[in-house]
Amino acid sequence: MLPCDCGRERLTYMSIQGEILDRVARQMLFPLIPKAAGAIIRRAMFVEERLWNALISPEGDVDWDDRIGRLRADLEVFVIEEYLDPKYLFLLYPAHDAVWEIRSVRDEPSIRVLGLFPELDIFVSTNYALREDLGGWQSREWKLVKRAAKAAWRRLFDPYKPKLSTIPSDVFSGATNGNYYKARA
Repeated sequence: MLPCDCGRERLTYMSIQGEILDRVARQMLFPLIPKAAGAIIRRAMFVEERLWNALISPEGDVDWDDRIGRLRADLEVFVIEEYLDPKYLFLLYPAHDAVWEIRSVRDEPSIRVLGLFPELDIFVSTNYALREDLGGWQSREWKLVKRAAKAAWRRLFDPYKPKLSTIPSDVFSGATNGNYYKARA
């Protein structure tokens, strides 16, 4: 129980939003700010350190740098676009893990960015993988990247739990009609 002389700032710090702000201050998470001047910010995305370093640090290979630039643009879609569809954002099986993927598929190689929602319209990207390295959706490689996403969440936010729902509007605004989750057959 909090002492009665705690101010509102202390209560805010104890929330998941306060935890996110703390991780940003400690450079464990980085807010994704759209590069387009005047872009309307509709949702928030926070990027874990490894992916952030890939987004901001040129690797020297021109083709890979171009691909990473397009990945960043695809991630900015979450922040600025009014509507999102299941071709872009999808809840991975099993739903109780609360791990979602953003699909960057316009160019090769296709990249999957995994993450979880701490609150409505806030996405924390935890890790990424090249789609070609993942195999079928029930493969060992998929299981490993999903486990890595959950482990990153625990490292960042334990004991807080991510938002858990198969209903897109429970976790983000602007969901179009479509299937955002596929239960195991």
